[in-house]
Amino acid sequence: MEIQIQPDGRLTKEQRAEITKGFEFMGLMAEGGRARKRKGLPLIVPKGEVPRLLRGCGRALSNQELRELLPEVPDEGIQLEGFLRLYEKAAELPLLNEYQLCEALQALDLTRRGTLDPKGLKDIMHSFGDRLTPSEVDQILEGLPRDGLGRVSCRLIARKLIKGPDDIPHL
Repeated sequence: MEIQIQPDGRLTKEQRAEITKGFEFMGLMAEGGRARKRKGLPLIVPKGEVPRLLRGCGRALSNQELRELLPEVPDEGIQLEGFLRLYEKAAELPLLNEYQLCEALQALDLTRRGTLDPKGLKDIMHSFGDRLTPSEVDQILEGLPRDGLGRVSCRLIARKLIKGPDDIPHL
């Protein structure tokens, strides 16, 4: 679920409550999280888990955007209020929607059939921007149907990319 920020750039009470649920889960799962809770100390999400939590809240940021945001997170991790401020800042960044991504993928389709050759897509995604490994591209293409020429629909690729990884549940 993508949590939309209000025009004033602030989270509503209900949105804060939803994000807090995800934060508490991650904080409890972190090393020493349960002990911190028993002692009445605030939960901390480790710095390395912050991108996963942002994605779980619907903010699928690029590696570049994460590099810009993560310096604000202390090395020992982030507490709830700090994460909420970070989320509000991340929400100012525009998200690519499925239609826009599909159009971008279709621009790579020289046949103009709305499909891409998996090998060509792998080469492109491995060579430009936030470079993906061949195995990461294989994960994206895994389970997507192929046409008679072995090509994959741009729309289905876009839908899978926008949905995000199956192991990162959205709040």
